[in-house]
Amino acid sequence: MGFLGYLHPMFDALAIGRWIAIYVLLLCLFLLVLLNRMYVLAALALATLVLVVANSRIAGDGEAGKIRVYTKNLWHRNVEITALAADIANANPDIVVLQEVSENNVALMSDLQSILPHQVRCPWQGWNGIAILSRWPLSNDATRCSPERSLMAVKVIGHDGPFWVVGVHLQQPWPDVQWAHLERALPVLSEVNGNAIVAGDFNTVPWSAAAKTIGHLTNAKVIPPRLTTFRLWGVGLPLDQVWALGGKAELRPMIGSDHYGVVADVWPSNPTARD
Repeated sequence: MGFLGYLHPMFDALAIGRWIAIYVLLLCLFLLVLLNRMYVLAALALATLVLVVANSRIAGDGEAGKIRVYTKNLWHRNVEITALAADIANANPDIVVLQEVSENNVALMSDLQSILPHQVRCPWQGWNGIAILSRWPLSNDATRCSPERSLMAVKVIGHDGPFWVVGVHLQQPWPDVQWAHLERALPVLSEVNGNAIVAGDFNTVPWSAAAKTIGHLTNAKVIPPRLTTFRLWGVGLPLDQVWALGGKAELRPMIGSDHYGVVADVWPSNPTARD
């Protein structure tokens, strides 16, 4: 059912637990055949379970690209701004994508002005804004904000030519309004007509239909390895992601937030090259 997210948002919500369901089913299969003394089948079931667990936790590795992106859900009440600014500066990113930029933490943008002087923000309701900060200049006429909190896009004039950065902060999955807001935000992606990097808090897993829709429209793939950035009832979820043509990602600390940050060295994707 978790593979049917394109048919109804309820199925996309179920996709979050896909790996857990696979674990449970394989474990039950192992115990069933073991109790029936079907030792060869039990060994195969156990080996499959080990491989699935390893794949879901590691999910490959990538080759580092030349543009460094730092994405972070700040948490709108975060007060550890000085420490977070120091961590971002130590990571030495070219691009920073921030979510839940509020009046409580917006000072972070000023603190980073010296190293990331080109900044733009979509505020929406005031506590859940998305901001994009860049080492390189931004195109003055190419900033796009979705009607509600979902997506923002800005064109960066990089050393090797322009590219788009798409900041993401989707609503929570069904029964919340994630898909409805995403559908109204898709015109933002339709204007991304050059190389692109996508980053942010997707509030869903990278194998969901919602995330894959954004990836398809930007011709991007999630940057490995799969990283646990948020815990829901003790279950680790890779909600914060970077999507591009290729690259390599690593975790950054929480620092006053309920989300880990992610840093990725990436190569931008090219939507016009999509089949």
